[in-house]
Amino acid sequence: MATEPSTNSSPVVRRGRTVRDVLSAALSILDEGGLEALTMAATAGRLGVTPMAIYRHVKDRDALLAGVSDLVLEAVAGTGPSAVPWDDAVVLWMRDVRRCIVDHPWIAPLFGTHARLSPAWAAALDRLLTALERGPLDDTARADAFVWIARTTVGVALMEAKAPLSDVTHDVGESLGGSVPGASERWSRIAARMAAYNDDDLFDDLVGRTRARLTDPSQACFIKQVNEHDLSDDEWSRIADLLPSDGRGPHWIDHRAVIDGIRHRERTGIPWRQLPARYGHWRTVYGRYRLWMNDGTWNRVTEALE
Repeated sequence: MATEPSTNSSPVVRRGRTVRDVLSAALSILDEGGLEALTMAATAGRLGVTPMAIYRHVKDRDALLAGVSDLVLEAVAGTGPSAVPWDDAVVLWMRDVRRCIVDHPWIAPLFGTHARLSPAWAAALDRLLTALERGPLDDTARADAFVWIARTTVGVALMEAKAPLSDVTHDVGESLGGSVPGASERWSRIAARMAAYNDDDLFDDLVGRTRARLTDPSQACFIKQVNEHDLSDDEWSRIADLLPSDGRGPHWIDHRAVIDGIRHRERTGIPWRQLPARYGHWRTVYGRYRLWMNDGTWNRVTEALE
């Protein structure tokens, strides 16, 4: 949760106003007039109090901006829905960040200053990491995915807030004039499509590419990094004869998948309950691990792999 700006021991502004009232008043000013419109006097006027009443609870304009940034980012800083699949949780995070920036374009310059350092933005980033931890990625792939998702999402949203595609009205071909031969004709061929391709289309493309990079093994994406840690055919051939015969039940998980699951858990340090489903049910993997630890099978397997 976001924290409020520095205040004195009392959380109540004169005339019964709270610090959150101050932030809400500042937010309305920012949404209406942008950063230039926000002053301590304007905030006090919006609340019907004197500027001194604001200064007693918010030390300066920078603290006020930091507090309003936290207030806006609270929509992204929550834990997010836990019942949705992990990749859907990532997509929801991306859309929440975009909505926050586009609905409040004044916040764009604050990313990298107030917003980046605020408790609410830290909580928002932790929400993204938590979603990624529910997936099959190991630490290396998860770190790469985190950086790529956070940077591309914020970057695209900031560009949309600053210069929406739908607001592009100049004709590049005409701007070039006669300085570049054939420029007008070249640009005219794509003008219709550029006019139809809007910000929603662009962000939907980003979401689709992100999901594919996270979940599609056929692409050069993060999931491929994880697969590279699974047993190779040569490694499997070295340990297959060390394992008991496979079962015959309809829900049996083959030993190779179980070993990959055990090694994934040892490599990432995740709780057994968070083991990705592609390795089988975590209880099955954990149960076989305990059995193999007790009868010495796991020691023989690790020695052979080493």
